[in-house]
Amino acid sequence: MRKILVLFIFSMAPALFSAQALSAQMGVAGEGRVGITLPTGDLSGEGAEAGLALGAELQLNFQRNLTAYVGLNRHSFSCDRDCDLGPNPRSTGLNAGLKYLFPSPPDALIWGRGGIVANQLSDDRSSTSRNIGFELGGGIDMPIRPQLYLVPNLGFVSHSAGSGFTASYFTFGVGLHYHFN
Repeated sequence: MRKILVLFIFSMAPALFSAQALSAQMGVAGEGRVGITLPTGDLSGEGAEAGLALGAELQLNFQRNLTAYVGLNRHSFSCDRDCDLGPNPRSTGLNAGLKYLFPSPPDALIWGRGGIVANQLSDDRSSTSRNIGFELGGGIDMPIRPQLYLVPNLGFVSHSAGSGFTASYFTFGVGLHYHFN
């Protein structure tokens, strides 16, 4: 799976930097998000609680309703003294996938997405290796200005963190999405 992620990112690189591709059929957009994380499963069992979610993505619109994305994410969790995950636990890494726009009115573009993540679970003292997992999500792009959208969203992320431990959590947030062309 790691090779698939690397191949996907490198296959997208020529399109990202080709002036002809940028001005021709593909639309390019950027998105930044902030929100909260809600741990489930093993994370919750170890004492992790809600934390801050941050993400940034570059998106290529291949068709009117289909977009490929690649990005970075950092999802942190709160931990009390009873938490076994160490100080300031977080899941950080890369994500890539496809986003599909469902038929919807122009003032509320409803979408769903799915992809892979290459994340590692770490704290202030140690970190695991980067592991492949998946993400699923949905949201609404609501126009606030030409080419600028407010994006409430929710998602689910799950990846291995070694030794039979799985980092799974929900994200709820809001983002800003800007279409460059």
